[in-house]
Amino acid sequence: MDARKALLIDAYRCFNGRDVEGLLSMMTDDVEWPDLPGGRVLRSKDEIREYWQGQFAVSDPQAVPTDFEPGATDDEIVAVVEHEVRGLAGEVLADQHELRHRYWFRDGLVRRMVVE
Repeated sequence: MDARKALLIDAYRCFNGRDVEGLLSMMTDDVEWPDLPGGRVLRSKDEIREYWQGQFAVSDPQAVPTDFEPGATDDEIVAVVEHEVRGLAGEVLADQHELRHRYWFRDGLVRRMVVE
């Protein structure tokens, strides 16, 4: 779990720093990623790039992992995350709250993520 945990810590650092290409480099080409506001699953790096660029253009989400737990299978990890969303002017759009992100991996890269 240590290498995958380190990858996720780097991924959250990239997310909070708006390094979209760095994030995408940590994912498989056939990654599945949730678009919660849109109610769909994104199924490519191009779709995820467009989603994040749109999100970052109108808000400042921050996600900080506070714990990591083993998943139900060997290829899963659950990240416990403190999440907050602010507007670009700093106003709170969504108060800080705890989320659980479940990740699946393949070949050392993120293959799938769901929000619980």
